[in-house]
Amino acid sequence: MKLEDVADIHIGVVLKRKKAIYKGNKINQYKVFNIRCYEENIEYDDFYSMEDLSSYVTQKGDLIVRLSLPSKIVLVDEKAEGLLINNLYCIIRCNHKKINKEFLRWFLESKEASRQLETIMIGSVVKIIPVAKLRLIEIPNVTFKEQEKIAKLISSWNKQKSLYNQMIREKDNYYHSVINKVINGGKK
Repeated sequence: MKLEDVADIHIGVVLKRKKAIYKGNKINQYKVFNIRCYEENIEYDDFYSMEDLSSYVTQKGDLIVRLSLPSKIVLVDEKAEGLLINNLYCIIRCNHKKINKEFLRWFLESKEASRQLETIMIGSVVKIIPVAKLRLIEIPNVTFKEQEKIAKLISSWNKQKSLYNQMIREKDNYYHSVINKVINGGKK
């Protein structure tokens, strides 16, 4: 089955075309999604438009895909909900009766999907994924019940990885403090 069979996919808005020329009574204010702001917990930029751009605003459960390399996929949670998406990204809104959003995210980040994406990318200097061709990506035909099992397995593995990484950071800090005490003769 194709991605367009299980989800609605649309590109973000071109902000320059929708920017408010002057600030009047009927101005709509939005926070603009940016992958760096999301990952580093930085405040999002404000955008003002005289038009209603709510069809370009994220909803919980959406997938945000960066259309240029390196491609990144964000599953919209409370932290990314209600943000305006610009044309550097696209929104994938899953049909929750046909596909599990966590399964779809996993698949789109998989090696199989990467191989498919490599064949559709355009551009010589900056590689870009055309949304029209993204819609045609082949998704494995797995039952919804199996998708849910895979999603639970992925979630469990991600929690384990997070715990392992936390444990490594704590051990790193411990060993650095022990070494520093030895080097400094027991002084801090």
